[in-house]
Amino acid sequence: MKDFRLYLLTGALVPFLLWFPAVSTAIETDFKVNMKMLEPEGEYYEATVPDTLDLAERGRLSVHGLTSFLNAKKNYEPYGHGFFNTNPPYLSTRYGGGADGGGAPNWGKIYDGIILTRIMSGSKENLDIEAGTLEGMIKYIRGGNTVPTARVMMSLMSLYQKSPDPKLYELIKKLADSLRDAAKAEGDFSYYYDFKEMPEELGDTKIGVLGHLSQAFIHGSVLRALSRWAEWTGDQDYLNLSTRMKNHLLRPEIWRPEAAPKVVVGYDHGHFMGHHHAFISGLMGLIRYAEVTHDPRVMQFVRDSYEYFRNFGISRIGLFGEMCTTGDMTYLGVKLSRLGVGDYWEDVDQYVRNQLVEGQPTDVEKLKKAVLAEPVMERLDPKGSQPVQTDLKPGQEQVPLDPIEDTADNVCERFVGAYLSECGWPTCMPKHRFMMVICCSGNTTMGLYAAWDGILDYNNGAAQVNLLLNRASKWLDVESYLPYEGKVVIRNKRSENVSVRIPRWVDKGKVQSMVNGKAASPYWINRNLVFAGVKPKDEITITFPMVETQETYTLKWKRTDFWQESTNPGNHWKPDEPAPQFTFTLRGNTVVDVSPREDTGEYKLYERDHMKKDKAPMRKVTRFVSANEVKW
Repeated sequence: MKDFRLYLLTGALVPFLLWFPAVSTAIETDFKVNMKMLEPEGEYYEATVPDTLDLAERGRLSVHGLTSFLNAKKNYEPYGHGFFNTNPPYLSTRYGGGADGGGAPNWGKIYDGIILTRIMSGSKENLDIEAGTLEGMIKYIRGGNTVPTARVMMSLMSLYQKSPDPKLYELIKKLADSLRDAAKAEGDFSYYYDFKEMPEELGDTKIGVLGHLSQAFIHGSVLRALSRWAEWTGDQDYLNLSTRMKNHLLRPEIWRPEAAPKVVVGYDHGHFMGHHHAFISGLMGLIRYAEVTHDPRVMQFVRDSYEYFRNFGISRIGLFGEMCTTGDMTYLGVKLSRLGVGDYWEDVDQYVRNQLVEGQPTDVEKLKKAVLAEPVMERLDPKGSQPVQTDLKPGQEQVPLDPIEDTADNVCERFVGAYLSECGWPTCMPKHRFMMVICCSGNTTMGLYAAWDGILDYNNGAAQVNLLLNRASKWLDVESYLPYEGKVVIRNKRSENVSVRIPRWVDKGKVQSMVNGKAASPYWINRNLVFAGVKPKDEITITFPMVETQETYTLKWKRTDFWQESTNPGNHWKPDEPAPQFTFTLRGNTVVDVSPREDTGEYKLYERDHMKKDKAPMRKVTRFVSANEVKW
């Protein structure tokens, strides 16, 4: 398939082509890894809770996946790709990133995911492997290498917040200094690559015209790291550098949509044409900068761009093309809501309950079954010859696996909890997209952590429950019966006032509440139900009727294409006529069914008949409350 090679080079893997080192320098450090600093710290206790979506459990599975798909023969470097559309499936480091194969440049985001999901879950699985990958990452990293350096820097900042260490702080500072020293200055701008060095587009490809994705991706990712560092240190030089990089990232040349009404100035509002994840990464850097500087213009820009992008795919369920972007949009939704730029908690709830968790394999037998339905196919040739994805002919041999670079050992078992990359079709993962690209497991776990962290806010005795999802915390525990029942139980620990955001699909007039089994009279502030003067060990119960809807959405993206990585799929591309429509059955914000479906033996999504019941099952769990917090 000629287009598949092009996909590897220009699709979800475009960022791998952009990590050219600006000023690549070795980093010397005296920091030594010790197992104690990696262990989760906090309280474990047993509880019987509804067997409903629990992001802490998803975090536990993520720890398994992120630590199991590492390459022990290469210092526990992440494998760059996983191919599940061939039997047997295999992991490889040999595609899409030159000598590094796409895995190593993503090391920082994978390690950050391990730290954050361990904080969510308290999992102690594979701590020795985590130590090995941290040591390997520190040996690998070079200073000034734009995105790889920034992502390693952010992962080490997360580790430092959990386990402070002076030598670790020195290492982080060296990485920050290397990014500072590598930046170029011109007028009011600071940047790594100007528009001459980074061409605007890759042409009218099967994936699409990709626009200034490099500018948005590189500078947005680095800006996120530098803004965090400026906030940490209060260093005015870094704040000035962040401001100059923000100026570059807001240049009108970068933000040009495919089309716009004549009277709309698209670049003022963050409208863009290009690779989704790349531009949303730019927004993530900008909103982190705005959080530090309280810049209202940047906040408005990010809000406008976020709302613009919700028109692509099916935002009702978080379907945006690739899992990276679903994780990114979850991050943005939480950040924008907490900053008061807008109220996007409903968006976050929709993304999380649907595509964000559907892209994470949790059942090894389901994964194996989908793989077994695949024919034995010729593997991709990593040497650059034309890859083929057709059935092997009699007597034809597969491209051999490299014992150092590849593995077919227990791939399905190892991959449970990591993330597949496809997020462009609502009923299944089409065979040609049934794979893992390393960036998605890193970016999606960041979104998973943001959602988990965003379930609850606490300040000076006041708790705010933003999402009706299960959550254990120092201040209160949330037990959610959704989508089976319209019921939430809150077990207070130390809060004095508790405010609960009630989803927009709920009729406020039908909400009932009790405290310790007795009728209560909380008051409303917009969609927040406020309980004042609560005491430790109080049990708050909120009930309301579940609402089931059938909603139809049209999706122009082709099932036969790869996910559309660009807001402009290219001049050659024509949508199917008529464009396919899908009808979703939702209980609240949770998809419990979708039609029409294809029976083609592919990895199926939304097999959720069990969620159509009216009584939530219960289960015994070990809950974990972390003693550590990470400001991300």
